[in-house]
Amino acid sequence: MMMTYLKTFEPLVQLLFEAIHLSDEHAYELINPPHQRVENDAVDSIIDFYQRAERLIICGDYDCDGIASTSIAVMLAKKCGIEVGYYIPNRFTEGYGVSIPTIDRAHSKGYTDVLIIDNGVKSHDVVEHAKNLGMRVAIVDHHIIEAPIEVDSFLHPDVCDEYADSMCASGLIYCVAETMGLHDDYLLALACLGTIADVMPLWGKNREIVREGIEAIKRNSFLQFDVIVKPNKYTSYSAKTLAFKMIPKINSIGRMADVVNVNTAVSYFTTQDTKAIRSYASQVEKLNSFRKDKGKEMQVIAEKKITDDSIQIITDTDFHEGLVGIVANKISDTTQKPTIILREYENTYKGSARSNTHSLQNIFSQVDRKYFEAMGGHDFAFGMTIKKEYYQDFISDINKVVDALDHVSKTDNVLKVPSDLITKNALQELASFEPYGEGFTLPLVEVLLPQGYNMVDLRGYGYKLVFQDFPIDEAVFFNTVYSRNDYRNFTKMIGRFDISNTSKISFNIESMQ
Repeated sequence: MMMTYLKTFEPLVQLLFEAIHLSDEHAYELINPPHQRVENDAVDSIIDFYQRAERLIICGDYDCDGIASTSIAVMLAKKCGIEVGYYIPNRFTEGYGVSIPTIDRAHSKGYTDVLIIDNGVKSHDVVEHAKNLGMRVAIVDHHIIEAPIEVDSFLHPDVCDEYADSMCASGLIYCVAETMGLHDDYLLALACLGTIADVMPLWGKNREIVREGIEAIKRNSFLQFDVIVKPNKYTSYSAKTLAFKMIPKINSIGRMADVVNVNTAVSYFTTQDTKAIRSYASQVEKLNSFRKDKGKEMQVIAEKKITDDSIQIITDTDFHEGLVGIVANKISDTTQKPTIILREYENTYKGSARSNTHSLQNIFSQVDRKYFEAMGGHDFAFGMTIKKEYYQDFISDINKVVDALDHVSKTDNVLKVPSDLITKNALQELASFEPYGEGFTLPLVEVLLPQGYNMVDLRGYGYKLVFQDFPIDEAVFFNTVYSRNDYRNFTKMIGRFDISNTSKISFNIESMQ
């Protein structure tokens, strides 16, 4: 179906889409983008919860989806005329998820209703405690359900049909607002932000929300977005723009809980005070710069500890706990191996794992759970707290597990693209199929390097290659391993086209050979 439709498109577009192997259902969704409301008993139960709520406390999470979904839930409550408050815990001192002390504080302040969002499916004791206090409890979450939980209202992708069965918290609570007829472009923009941030598959309702959300942001120029992204004539809003220019900055607020209160981010997204918005955005920029500098310092330390092992396990007593996931991702990209970055404490090691080659869920499912105080995640990102007395056993066991796996590299399946197929028209046609992201990603391509090019140092983060008399205008490689002299030996670059750059043909390099 898709290839027949693409016969009139540029040869590069046909080549790339042929390599994706889309199902007929996904091809139809690209050609005929759907729009439909999510209406079911679970959505109705949350609507009923809102309609009955008197004084509502919303308990969220500290990542971008948690912040966005909390903000949507707060604004929806205000539209319903409900007296509303909110609280997101400090990731260092309180940890993930709603807690009994939070419920006790809310109850003492007179709150009668609790909405737990982007967490809650594992909070059985907290929910029971709240209900014993006479509070009504609702949960909107998308994390794995290990056991049924008794609440007054419950919304989760598992109880939705196929069109909405892989949504994050922001998307789910937006669906509630939409079904109530209380949705607007700004709530849609926040749902779009959270969906991209949580790397949800871009099909079904997720695709609809991101596609229409991007257009809503372009149409309205929301100040909370513009002052952080700083769009210009060279950069338009896209899923990639939000993923690279906004989401890391919002996530840094939760990551750097030792210097900032994450609840201020909800205030930022829910206020209409333009002076406060601009002031806060300025502080976020400074925080993000601090986060990047700290992360770079950690990366330098981590790179010196890389080994020949099949899995990289790197520890340090001075690593910042909020940045271990970012550094793990960098090392995993560099080594093409699963990577765990841990901060050492007196009795535990706390940190994160990242992988773009093997499923972390599969790896950790084969390791004894007694090693952990806490652990969980998905295929490509995992968090853990390891008991110190079991640390050496953990290292031994997980190395055995990974050693037994087949070697995989993300560059194993690379599409070779002749440079004469690369045109502006082709990239414009590719852009017409936005949004790209999880579940719908253009393949990695290999392009031969021309004989000569100029190199621009990206302040120690890598290099930009600038070409002349070549279809690609520039290529960016964020990598600190290779020196300028190393590039003399490279003959090809592997990566993806930057279709968000409307002024020139740009290429994002992921590896060089």
